[in-house]
Amino acid sequence: PIRLGEAERAVAAGRAAGWEEAGPELRLAADGAASAAPLPAAPWHDARALELQRLLWHWRDDRELAALVTRRLGPLIEHDRRRRHALLPTLEALCANAGRKAETARALHLNRQALYHRIERIERLLGVDLSDATELLTLHLAVEARRYV
Repeated sequence: PIRLGEAERAVAAGRAAGWEEAGPELRLAADGAASAAPLPAAPWHDARALELQRLLWHWRDDRELAALVTRRLGPLIEHDRRRRHALLPTLEALCANAGRKAETARALHLNRQALYHRIERIERLLGVDLSDATELLTLHLAVEARRYV
């Protein structure tokens, strides 16, 4: 386990076949631990499965990444600040479920009609079509990047 601030993370990287491969695997594990710090707690993380998170962790100080989060999620974050019903968790769940509405509704303990209503509100607020794969990918990137900026 590696301790990062208050969080202790166990990260598995892979198996080095020899000493020459040990260095890169250790770097992968260290990067994996750092990039896993903002993620929800888990018994362990596979550093090889954290490619996106590793990139975002390395880009965490890049102004363009912060600007992407603000541009793409700003209206939704502002809406959630002013309203009792937050919509960002719905977008996060939709992204986590690859846009699959039935799975998203189950994850949020909603009926599908209630989910469709929330999706329509999110689309109006952000001016997007969440059935567009590129749009959903961009929003998923912004949702993930928000953990790091």
